[in-house]
Amino acid sequence: MLKVTRHIKESFYGLIRHAGMTFSSIMAVTITLTLMSLFLMISLNIRQISETVQGEVQIHVSITNTFDTESIKGLGEQIKIIDGVKAVVYSDKNNELDKFIAAYGPEGSIFEMYRGEDNPLRNAYIVEIKEGFDLKIISEQIENFVGVEKVNYGGENTLKLIRLMNGIRDVGLIVVLVLGSLAIFLIANTIKITIQSRFEEIKILKTLGATNSFIRAPMVLEGLVIGFLGSLVPVAITIYGYTYLYKALGGYLVTELFILRPIYPFVLQISYLLAILGVVVGLIGSFISVTRYLHIKP
Repeated sequence: MLKVTRHIKESFYGLIRHAGMTFSSIMAVTITLTLMSLFLMISLNIRQISETVQGEVQIHVSITNTFDTESIKGLGEQIKIIDGVKAVVYSDKNNELDKFIAAYGPEGSIFEMYRGEDNPLRNAYIVEIKEGFDLKIISEQIENFVGVEKVNYGGENTLKLIRLMNGIRDVGLIVVLVLGSLAIFLIANTIKITIQSRFEEIKILKTLGATNSFIRAPMVLEGLVIGFLGSLVPVAITIYGYTYLYKALGGYLVTELFILRPIYPFVLQISYLLAILGVVVGLIGSFISVTRYLHIKP
């Protein structure tokens, strides 16, 4: 226990003695993790928006008036077994009229005259799909079924929107992975430079007969502290910055279709990731760097 306490004291003395290098290392970690947090929040929200958009995309299947109840039920079973179909919901004429009236707002009440036998609309199935890319393929399959009068999925514009959202999502993921790798490299390299600046100190300790573990332990702890301190500002920016933006935007981007991720536990998850990344990379970077210089001969 005494040995551990000594290593901790030595690590803090080392950080204070080399305050300039310590500060520059912490700043490098802070800047890198802040950029990573920014791109991570953007990427994950784009993913959320993409999934929301695809979840809202539905296929509207109008059923011919010649179909009786049993035939309509059979058609629904056919649609359900199509690969890629998530759910199938039946909507009768009255329900279709309700949606039609609601779409027109207060003025829609004039269409109430078509309620009952005078209703010109068709019974329908609302089909939800698992992946937006399957929208057109599934629609074409449904069109070939007997009893289907018309299939509407939004056309080419809907497909373009899905392709755009998926493209942005994929690019965002790539950027985060690249930035994550860059963050690890920069943090490790910065800590490596800090250790290099203490080459003479390591050499003197070796000359005095200090063991490798005695020299390594405080410096590895210094790397841990640098990584942790460097993550504090990015964590604060993540929590307070995202909370401010979320409330300012009302929880969505431009339209209520583009819903942002809720503040909690989203900001906490990213904060934990930043803190862990800072500490782990600080440990590994300092361990590798100091170990390399322990091979020198006194």
